[in-house]
Amino acid sequence: MQASLHTLCLLDIKVKEQSIENMLRGKKVYEPPRFMTVNQCIEQLLYIESERKEKVYTEDTLCIGLARVGQDDQKVVSGTMKELLTVDFGNPLHCFVIVGCELHYLEKEYFDSFRITNK
Repeated sequence: MQASLHTLCLLDIKVKEQSIENMLRGKKVYEPPRFMTVNQCIEQLLYIESERKEKVYTEDTLCIGLARVGQDDQKVVSGTMKELLTVDFGNPLHCFVIVGCELHYLEKEYFDSFRITNK
């Protein structure tokens, strides 16, 4: 039995991270903050799938990319992994949803209202 659940990915945040060189020298110098984007997430997931060939998802898997949720300038875009690779989500923070195999009709309506082809 397969549950067809959606997967929420809260994307990586690198804050107060030292370089290996600074750690080895004992310097308390930190790298500038880095935030993973939806685009980087998709690239990494597709790369892992191409290496492992587990058929977990493809370029045609439906997804939703979100940025700055709850802010006045939030961005929500839905589409396939391939389509979302071309979207500029802007400033962080980003998160990513991999849609399950089936959408409820209300979820489908919501998904379609943010579809990249409608923009």
